[in-house]
Amino acid sequence: MDQIERIRKRQLAFALRVGIPYFAFVIGIFLLVYLASATVSAISIMGFPLHYWLVAIAIYPITWALFIWYVGKANAMEDEIAETVGGE
Repeated sequence: MDQIERIRKRQLAFALRVGIPYFAFVIGIFLLVYLASATVSAISIMGFPLHYWLVAIAIYPITWALFIWYVGKANAMEDEIAETVGGE
């Protein structure tokens, strides 16, 4: 059981290493749009203002890519737990 506890702690550490920077990134985007609204809204990409790209379009592919990568890593850790429990 000690090995399972180590794997669980690794999972928690991994979740925090991914989650905290991600939330800081999201909050940072909203702060950028809020604090530099005049500059950010003046920039246009394909007819959309930059703040639309940042908070409504770009955030979703970034979130999904991070989600897919994170789930793959978390599943690998879960497989480790299954091997540990099965081996005892």
